[in-house]
Amino acid sequence: MKKLLVIAIIAFMFLGFMPNQGAAVGKEPQLQVKLVNYLANKTSIPLKVTGTYYLNGTTYRLNPAKTYTLKVVTQKDKYGRIKPYISLYDGSTRLSIRDNITIKSSNRKDTAKLNNHSYLGNFTFTVDNGRYVSVTNAILLEDYVKCVVPAEMYPSWNREALKAQAVAARTYAYNRLNKVINDTTTYQYYVGTARLYTNTTAATQETAGQILTYNGKVIDTLFYASDGGMTESNYNEFGSPPLPYYPIQRDTYDTKIRWSPVIHKQQINTTRLDLRNPGNWWDRTFEADQTVTKNIKVWLSQNGYRNKQIKIVAIPKLAFYDKTKSGRVIRGDIQLQFYVKDKKDSTGKLQLQTISYSRVIADKVRNILGRNVIPSTLISKMTQTSSAYTITGSGSGHGVGMSQHGANNRANAGFKYKNIMAFYYPRTVVSKVY
Repeated sequence: MKKLLVIAIIAFMFLGFMPNQGAAVGKEPQLQVKLVNYLANKTSIPLKVTGTYYLNGTTYRLNPAKTYTLKVVTQKDKYGRIKPYISLYDGSTRLSIRDNITIKSSNRKDTAKLNNHSYLGNFTFTVDNGRYVSVTNAILLEDYVKCVVPAEMYPSWNREALKAQAVAARTYAYNRLNKVINDTTTYQYYVGTARLYTNTTAATQETAGQILTYNGKVIDTLFYASDGGMTESNYNEFGSPPLPYYPIQRDTYDTKIRWSPVIHKQQINTTRLDLRNPGNWWDRTFEADQTVTKNIKVWLSQNGYRNKQIKIVAIPKLAFYDKTKSGRVIRGDIQLQFYVKDKKDSTGKLQLQTISYSRVIADKVRNILGRNVIPSTLISKMTQTSSAYTITGSGSGHGVGMSQHGANNRANAGFKYKNIMAFYYPRTVVSKVY
C-alpha cells in the first residue's frame, strides 16, 4: 500500500477503534468502495453480468447474455427543472431512469463487468458531478481482501507474507466499514477480480476474519514496500501521538531497495533560445531529466498552473536535512525556475518564473520531485557538483508499520505470518472477529 492520505491516517490512529458494532461477531461485514481506477469521469459505461443480478430490488433479472449500458441523461423533474439522472439501457430500450440504480446478487461468486473490468458484489449507480456515472461497489469483506492482496503484494511471494498482508489489509478495511472508500492507493489498491491468484486467495481464506488489535481496539494498519533496513515511528512521519506498535527499529530482513538519482541543476540551456518566439522551439526542446520534470509539471498543474504549458529551466536549490533517529530526513529546500508559454514580460520575452521553499517538510520536496525519483525519506547521503545533485537512499514508502519486502524476506527465512506481524506491529494481537 502506497496510500498517503495522512490526515485520515492520523485521525484513525489517534482515536483508536473498538471492533465495529454494526458487524455482529460471527457475521462477515460489507465494505463500500467507490470505483474510480478505471471508471472515473465516464458519461456511459457498458455492463455485463455473470450469474443472477436483480434490478432495483425487483424480480427483474439482468440477462448474462446481454451487454447493457449505463448513461447519464438529463430530463425535467416533477418541478419542471432540468436534472441529470442515471439510466440503464438494453440496446436502445431504456430499462430504468432514476437518481440511483442498483443491481444485487444473492450469490457471492457472481460478477459484474464494468468497462471490461470485473467485480464481485452488489452495485449502486448514481450521477457524479452532474455528468458522470458514479459506481459504488458493496462487497463482502473477505472478497474485498481476496482482491486487494494480489494487487498490493506479488502473488508469487511466500504464503506467510501474503497471509500477513491479508490480515493487514483486512484490518485497514475493517476500520472503514462505516464510510465509502475508493479503489486507489489513497486507501488500498483494488482492481476487482483481475489479479485473483490461487496463492493469495488461499492466504486470505487461511486468515479469514482475523484483524490486529491493541488493548482490544482495532489498529489502523499501515504498510509500504520497503523500510530500507529501519522502520519509522508514526510520530516522526505523521506528527500524530506516538503509538507503541509503531516504534523505530532496525529491520535486518529489509535492506535491498537502494536508489541514487542524479538530478541536474540546469534542465534547459536557454542561451540560444528565442524567448520572444517560443513556438519556434518549444516542442523540440526537452529538459535534461524528463522523469523529474514531468513530476514537477504535474505538481505545478495542481498548484496554480492548471492547463499551462511549462518548461522547467533549472533547479538551482535542493537540500534535505534534520534527521530522525531512524535516519529519515525531516526538512528540505527546493527552488524551481520555469517558463510558462503564455507568460511574457513587458518586452515580449518569456518571463522566468521562480518558486522557492525553505525548511518545509521533506515529503513536500519528495512530492514535487516525484516519489518514483525519491522513493523514501531515508536518505543516507547527498552531494552536489556545479552541475548536479546526487541523492543516495534506501527503502520505498513511509516506513511506518509493515515492510512488504521485509515480510517476504522473513517468510522465506521461516517466519510464520503471526511472527512477521509481531515484529512490524509489536504489542498487537491477531484477533478473530467473525
